[in-house]
Amino acid sequence: MTLAEKIFALHAVFPFSQLQPEELLIVATAFSPRRYDPGHVICPVGESLTRLYVRVAGDLVDERGTPLAPVVGTPSLLIGQHARFTISAGPEGYHALLLPRGKLFTVINECPILLTGFFQIPLLGIDYACAPAP
Repeated sequence: MTLAEKIFALHAVFPFSQLQPEELLIVATAFSPRRYDPGHVICPVGESLTRLYVRVAGDLVDERGTPLAPVVGTPSLLIGQHARFTISAGPEGYHALLLPRGKLFTVINECPILLTGFFQIPLLGIDYACAPAP
């Protein structure tokens, strides 16, 4: 995946859509693309995610097969919350941009508006942490 493709993929997703072009460039360089086969377990119930996942194609799903938000991992990375259910790649697989915890804090330092956006995600009810326990 080229740097330009990463920039476009991030720009399509809140809160990255709020960034200026030069900020997107900084942020995109910190992300790594990764593909997962259908059904691949990303995070078992009770564990913490160690990366931020931003959807490029496909979906992450809960145990019932319900697709999750485009950005997954903020509660684990920011406040240490454990997954309330197993998170897996959906039936079509999952292609994402990944950002390790250490780089997340560097990115937030460079682009503080992201932190505000990450805390808005649960308030909007679009982060997996808001889903009821199975």
